[in-house]
Amino acid sequence: MLSRPEYVGADAEVIANSMTGFFEFEKGDVRPHPTFNVFFRYNATYPFYSDAIWYLTQMRRWGQIADTKPDAWYFETAADVYRPDIYLEAARLLVDDGMATKADFPWDSDGFKAPTPASDIIDAIPYDGRAPNAYIDSLPIGLKSGQTVVDGDILD
Repeated sequence: MLSRPEYVGADAEVIANSMTGFFEFEKGDVRPHPTFNVFFRYNATYPFYSDAIWYLTQMRRWGQIADTKPDAWYFETAADVYRPDIYLEAARLLVDDGMATKADFPWDSDGFKAPTPASDIIDAIPYDGRAPNAYIDSLPIGLKSGQTVVDGDILD
């Protein structure tokens, strides 16, 4: 299904390799790469508020959110959409049914990942989901606090 043009549009064999721990870097160059696709490990599916806030900061940065919002707005919006309570309820059922272990889930998470240091990010700009406006203002391009977009124009 994923190989169809309306989805990924790649050869089914290439997609299958990437999903089974191998990746075809170019025709004939197939090598083990067990973390190429991460579906569940490393809490990849957990609805961290800090992930939602990062998406919102990018929407603000590029003008999809026209007005400056206080940090609290980012927190509230993330909490309305990302629901770790529902996720953990499903996780408890998986554990109860023996399909997962308690160690597979971040039971004690407050919804925020630890701040990401500059060395771990491609643009070398650290990110902390607890400080969305400070993060936005640290970016060299894009909207900043106090700027508004009206009809595609940036107003200070």
